[in-house]
Amino acid sequence: MTFDLDVLRKKTEELLCSRGVFDIDDFGWLNENDADPEFIGYAMWALSPPYAHDFDGWQNNTPPGRAPTEAEQQLMELGHDFFGLMKTARHFIGYTLLHQPAVLPLRVEPTAFDFSEFAALVALTSAADRLSDFINVTTLGRKTKEKRVPIKACAKLRESGLGVEADELQEGFKAILKARDARNEVVHGLATLPAYTEKLLIAAECKAFEEKRWHAASDREVPYHEHGDVIREFGAQELADVEARAKLLCDCYVTLVKLGELSFRTENVWRHRQKL
Repeated sequence: MTFDLDVLRKKTEELLCSRGVFDIDDFGWLNENDADPEFIGYAMWALSPPYAHDFDGWQNNTPPGRAPTEAEQQLMELGHDFFGLMKTARHFIGYTLLHQPAVLPLRVEPTAFDFSEFAALVALTSAADRLSDFINVTTLGRKTKEKRVPIKACAKLRESGLGVEADELQEGFKAILKARDARNEVVHGLATLPAYTEKLLIAAECKAFEEKRWHAASDREVPYHEHGDVIREFGAQELADVEARAKLLCDCYVTLVKLGELSFRTENVWRHRQKL
């Protein structure tokens, strides 16, 4: 049995673009020669990275002029890892959107939507971590344990006259907190729907044990003909929650694109100011 992967890729790409989730490589340039002022940080990363490889030395088989510092090496690794993680996140966001229409209310087993969402959350928050480390290494010369919002690094930026950048960075990292909290919930709490179902069942049994009686549906005194309306309302709420989860992934990705541009631009400005 064969399957046309190009059809799948095309559909996924359509869904991603309809939500404004574009490939990270698409940012920074208006065309082959002109940088995009709105995303100039990505052009700066391409044209003036923290460390420039000695490609001429490689071609001529001569030793490089110098070796990168530890901070330069970390900045290069963190920056490239950010791009890789953003591509990973976009891949799984695409599959989340692809499987969203197939999600049914009142389900018990996890779905392809849930699997893809989990992977997308991990990739998105990991990308945010790389930017946090990137800013910390830029300003402090080292990584720190600050991941959610690099407060010390932003304070350092303000001291150096980059207050606007510091404020924008803090706001950007705060905007990622919803996705980080969602990731933490599935990583450190309950990751799958069967676990949540088990939690609800145990809660019901504990309540029945404490009160020495079960709370049957009849306790609600809902007429029989209204049960269908209750079920439909609950199903609609569940599907609305699924859409909210998909939207969170897309919003987080778009925020990280902007935060990445700001981080690379800030590093470039900081580096050149330090040389003055």
